[in-house]
Amino acid sequence: MNPQPTPPVDEPGRADRWILLATGLMALAPLALYLRSFRQMFWFGDEFDLIDQIDRMGFWHWVCVVFAENFVPLFKLLWGGAVLVFHGSYFAMILLVWFTHAAVVVLLGRVMRRCGLPWTASLFAQVVLALAPANFETLAWTVQWSALLSVAFMLAAIDSFLAFPFRRASYGWVAASALTFSRGVLTGVLLALAAASSAAAGGFPPARRLRLSAGYLAIAAGVAAVIAAFSSGNHHHMQGHWVEALVYGSWYYALNPAYRILGVGSWGWPTAGILGMLKVMLVAWALARSQGRLRLLFALLVASDLGNAVLLGVGRYHTGIDTVISSRYQYASIVGIAPLLGYWITLQAERIRVPALVRRAALAGALAAVAVILCLQWRAQIEPFAQARGVESRRVLLLEPNPGERAVPGIPFMTTVRARELIAAYHLH
Repeated sequence: MNPQPTPPVDEPGRADRWILLATGLMALAPLALYLRSFRQMFWFGDEFDLIDQIDRMGFWHWVCVVFAENFVPLFKLLWGGAVLVFHGSYFAMILLVWFTHAAVVVLLGRVMRRCGLPWTASLFAQVVLALAPANFETLAWTVQWSALLSVAFMLAAIDSFLAFPFRRASYGWVAASALTFSRGVLTGVLLALAAASSAAAGGFPPARRLRLSAGYLAIAAGVAAVIAAFSSGNHHHMQGHWVEALVYGSWYYALNPAYRILGVGSWGWPTAGILGMLKVMLVAWALARSQGRLRLLFALLVASDLGNAVLLGVGRYHTGIDTVISSRYQYASIVGIAPLLGYWITLQAERIRVPALVRRAALAGALAAVAVILCLQWRAQIEPFAQARGVESRRVLLLEPNPGERAVPGIPFMTTVRARELIAAYHLH
């Protein structure tokens, strides 16, 4: 079957802008529904470590310091600045995470519409990304703001590039993505591939496209070089561990995001094999069925998902294979696959021979049902999470008279006395 042409949409019209705004507000629904749980959250684990570093090093020195496998000065500037500006309010920090999430949902819809996808496909992808409870840890732990910012900047870079391929605004978005999250270096690689593609700017000479591509690669390579030279991640001692990294990355790619979203109960190679095969079939179908800028968008999203799998394999193979389905690893995978699934659902629905009005009503009802089901599923995830990382953390650090020398939740190497000093100094609440 011949691919269906999808004419590009240069700029969203007035109606599109209002719909995109509505999808951003929709993304805040779980926050509004379970506000009490989110208000219970408290500083946890790595957050205490980062504040301790600010206190010991001084803010500006800390911003530029490489830690673990990360060189993320822009994230540190924003996160650390917010800690100071909001006087230690954890709920204010959570709101920043959720507003960024809403922006990502809007940007995903914007780039899908710019590439000619119908609203049905766009809204399906946006609903799943916006409301999936699989993302609960990403949206309830402020250190995960790093990953959200990087995805937001990646989508902004793609949108800017698709609108004006040879303006240099995209360079800023590429750099921002790389400087907020370690795996954000992939954004430069993605834009380099896009710049080299004739689908993005076929009317321009190859030499000009390659110069633009080289610029994006230079940004990614520069940040990657700093990480490689100064960080202490697994990449320094991979000898003898490449198979483990490959297995970890393969399991991550095969299982996510379907395993968590569908609530699959079984675990093992058969599950990974079946879900992985279905995912590969969807990717192959979407790339074969699309063309032009839509195929380019799908290729970028697929490459992003694959790149995340590779880098996670290198960075996290030592944590055990069962961690591949962690909630904190779902977000980028949903961004990478949901638009393709939305496209498949749309084209399958168009094959049903019913009046267009009936089809639209049925799809709208199905989307509404999916949204409601996803919102209701949040309770089972967020309430225990808030109890463990909010109520219990507050009890141990604020109320318990003798919690023990090293009782700080999520960060056993920090003393309780030091954590309480930081709480008092930075008004953490």
